[in-house]
Amino acid sequence: MIHANSQFEIVSDEDGFRALQREWDDLWSSAHGQYGQAFSVCWLVWQHAAKPRGRRLCCIVHREDGRLVMVWPLVTYRRLLWTYLCPLSPEAGDYTRVLVTDGPSAPALIAGAWRTALRGCGADFIKLPYLNEGSELHAIASRERHVMIASHTVAAFANLRDETDWDTYCKTLGTMSGKKPGALERRFSKEGQLVVRLTEPGNAQENAALVDWILARKRTWGDRVGKRGEWLDSPHYRDFLVNLLCPADGRAMARLFVVTLDGAPVAATVVGVGKTCVDGLIASFDPLYAKFGPGSIVVEHVIKWAFDQRLNVEFGVGTERFKAYWSRNNITGAWSVQFANSPWGVLAFRGKKAARALATRVAQLVGLITGQKRDASPSPSDPSGEHALDLPLNPS
Repeated sequence: MIHANSQFEIVSDEDGFRALQREWDDLWSSAHGQYGQAFSVCWLVWQHAAKPRGRRLCCIVHREDGRLVMVWPLVTYRRLLWTYLCPLSPEAGDYTRVLVTDGPSAPALIAGAWRTALRGCGADFIKLPYLNEGSELHAIASRERHVMIASHTVAAFANLRDETDWDTYCKTLGTMSGKKPGALERRFSKEGQLVVRLTEPGNAQENAALVDWILARKRTWGDRVGKRGEWLDSPHYRDFLVNLLCPADGRAMARLFVVTLDGAPVAATVVGVGKTCVDGLIASFDPLYAKFGPGSIVVEHVIKWAFDQRLNVEFGVGTERFKAYWSRNNITGAWSVQFANSPWGVLAFRGKKAARALATRVAQLVGLITGQKRDASPSPSDPSGEHALDLPLNPS
């Protein structure tokens, strides 16, 4: 139950947001927060990714007896005539989560935060990427009426904190592409001096150079497979990663692993570090050495490091084979959703649906007249910036 002397607030100014740090840190520690829920990470996101792009703060907080027990950092932005609400994040495949104290009141707190977001942030549309399937937030979102977009994907999670011996754990994995842990590294080491290491958080020059190296190869990969998100070209996202690895206060919330061959990088990855879990953020490798599996080698070292630190590993969304392998097929679902939240948003939503239906009907009529089968014409300009998809949030 939510206490009668408690209330939800919306923090919309930078000074008020900054003033939450001490309370936020305490809540994050007691609630075993994820990397992206830490105040220091959210502050870096605000300074280096959200604020430079014109986002506005809409951080929902809740106190009980004066103590912070819930925080949900959100931002708003304008696109044409509409206002959007989304999580405060680098917008690069991050989960949507609410930081909330453990206990029986958590569901009610999340529900209250949801109502506050809907009623108090002035949004015409709400965009929530990657809601964990089965979570309280996912259950609430699945009940919304005016869903415009609902897309489903999968994610993998390696529960390492219950393991006690690395060799025993590896034996339970079997092989991936016919190789056991360690085999790829032994094979690749025959090509030269192979080194796998963690960079130093204080080495800003090296970390910045390796972030640029990762992003450059990620862009090449994205062009090849048709998955190039705008964040890959964003100087704001690049600066966020660099500052995440080399923060001014010295408290690095991320680490960078690099594989080098004769001193030159061939694979690298950045991971965020939470209280009990490591989150994969971004990784890449040199395709010239693809046959040696440098990307798999760096992942293996991340897993071993997390194992030694007694941390679980959240691989993030995607169906890559290594994720299922290292998680022992511990696969979960994630939903990304966008819905209309105001009469103005609903009007745009319905108008878009009508325009799409009309375009489909016109194409069908043209096909009948000309005697040719044609695909429906592309939809008119979309005020939401997305294509409407009427899909259920519940996969069943």
